[in-house]
Formats: sequence, C-alpha cells, structure tokens
Amino acid sequence: MYKGVSAAYGIIVLTYWQLAFSGYWAFGSQVQPYILSSLTIPGWTIVMANIFAVIQISGCFQIYCRPTYAYFEERVLSKNTTYGMRIQNALWRLALTSIYMALITLTAAAMPFFGDFVSICGAIGFTPLDFVFPALGFLKSGGMPKNSRLKLLVQILNIAIPIWFSFVAILGCIGAVRFIVIDIKTYKFFHDM
Repeated sequence: MYKGVSAAYGIIVLTYWQLAFSGYWAFGSQVQPYILSSLTIPGWTIVMANIFAVIQISGCFQIYCRPTYAYFEERVLSKNTTYGMRIQNALWRLALTSIYMALITLTAAAMPFFGDFVSICGAIGFTPLDFVFPALGFLKSGGMPKNSRLKLLVQILNIAIPIWFSFVAILGCIGAVRFIVIDIKTYKFFHDM
C-alpha cells in the first residue's frame, strides 16, 4: 500500500503542480480558471486539448453519475426481464440519461462562472478524498516500515500531508467563495464569456 500511495502522490504532484506552476509562470495572476482560455496559438493544440478534456470528462461523468442513474433505475425500470421489457427498460434508461444530461448541461451553461463552483467542489471533495483520507488511512492501517527512523519519517509525512492539504482545502474554499461573490456581481445567467 505504501508503494501505491507514494506512486499516486508522485503522479499527482508531477501532473497537477506542473500545470499550475507553468500556467502561473506563463500568465501570472491573469491566468484564466480554464487554462486553455489563456492560450491563443497554435490552434490545433487547443483543439486537441479540448478533445482530450471531453474524453476524460465523459468517463468521469459516467463514474460520478452512476449512483444517480442507479437510484432512478430502481424506481422506474421494470423488474420483469422478458424481451419486450428489456427494450422498454433500455428506452427508459436512454430517456432518463438524456434528461439528466440536458439538465446538467443547462445548469452549466446558465452559470458563466461554473469554474468557481467546480473549485469549491474540488476544495470540499477532491482535496480530502485524494490527499487527506489516504494518508490518514495509511496511518490507521499500521503498515509501517520496521526501521524506527524510517517509521518516524513516514509517520511525520503522513501526519503533515493531511494537515497541509486540509489547510489548502480551507484556503481553496475561501478563494472559491470569494470568486463566486465577485462573479455574481458582474455576470448574468447565460452570459457569453
């Protein structure tokens, strides 16, 4: 587990921090929340990045929406598994999924500062799930190295990570709320940015 957690944190640091530091280095405090909005040329790289973002988000959307789909399917779909009912269930699934996606898309389009809401969700959900809870879980599991010095170092690191990223989550929450308050004053629903 230690190797897996170490590899996960290493990959996260390399990918997310590299993008954050290079975006801030290139654009300063004028960097846009969606970093591709800060870029203008070459056009093909922006198109490719957007295509890859859609592919990645499509998979994530399906994973995170699966509990919602399961909730509706339990209440709407028939338990009968005959051929006719399977077709009817498939049509109901298609209708429910389409309506749900249309509502989510309409909500996202209605708020031009949707990135600020994503930021607050990341501060409240993503940061604890990816940084705080794994380190605390590792401490709770007790899978420490036998070497006493290494054990102390691992304990300090796994205590420092949740403390640091809890602080980062609080600051992220404060920043996201601040941006929401600022953007509410300047934008209207369905505002074209």
